[in-house]
Amino acid sequence: MNNKIFLILISLMILSCGDKQKSTTSEGPSIEGFWNRIGTIQYVNGIPVDTAYIKDQENPNFKQIKVFKDGNMIWINNQKDSLLPWEGGMGGYGKYVVNSKDSITEDTSHGTGWWGTYLKNYKDSLNATAWRLGLKINIDENVYSQKNSPDSEFAEYWERMANLEPKSKFDGAWKRVYEISYINGVAVDTTSVPNDALLDVKIFSNGHYTYQVDLTGMGESEENPAMYGGFGGYGTFVFDEEKNILTEYGEWGSGMSGAVNEPKTNPDNHQITFYNDDLYLQVSKTSVGVLRDAGATARGLVYKRIK
Repeated sequence: MNNKIFLILISLMILSCGDKQKSTTSEGPSIEGFWNRIGTIQYVNGIPVDTAYIKDQENPNFKQIKVFKDGNMIWINNQKDSLLPWEGGMGGYGKYVVNSKDSITEDTSHGTGWWGTYLKNYKDSLNATAWRLGLKINIDENVYSQKNSPDSEFAEYWERMANLEPKSKFDGAWKRVYEISYINGVAVDTTSVPNDALLDVKIFSNGHYTYQVDLTGMGESEENPAMYGGFGGYGTFVFDEEKNILTEYGEWGSGMSGAVNEPKTNPDNHQITFYNDDLYLQVSKTSVGVLRDAGATARGLVYKRIK
């Protein structure tokens, strides 16, 4: 490892990631974990009168996933629109706070697809850092509903996704902070990830993962308008601690990523080095990154835990 990369990693170990957000409440079940949208509940005068299930709708292949973890939140869906340039759907990333057993507040700061572009315009017009939304929730152990406004006549209906793997060192929220290019196993270039241009965040929890890459800070491009919408995805993962291999099985995406795979197919393997509990390097030969035209043979991404 060259001196430049070593000094970068040392500085990252020293810096704090910020204050940890309140993410659970002692009253009732925890909202933490992965959730799958299964329908919509209709209310009349505050009383639930009907539930429309996604499996019974015209588009039964519609998928929407949401995860709450350590004060961080990601949601994505695969809903496409033929009038927009993105192959996949949309999604968002932000922070959340549990106010009470029936109330949470979300501050969504980044997104993909048309939501990413809308959010960028919203923040720029108001000089804001996020879009704040207070949610009315009703949570049981394995299902929860959320109203996006207190007086709404409809609520999203979610089901908790079962744990696929025991808790691992990856469980939590992470942000990409550096990219390292390799030629024949030697690190030749290190590029920092500027917060005002690109945000790559990822959340792992009990065998599930989802990620968001917001590219709106890089500006629109007439040559590739889809790139402005960024991309994200959902899948499952397995970590082999003996071999330090992280295997990800991507299932579907958002933004300019519209790929769809069957579960536990199309594996992507990464060699992992943990520098400490809050900082790790993953090296992949599948995608060689920004120096592909200069002969790069592998790509390393350094992720730092978001606290």
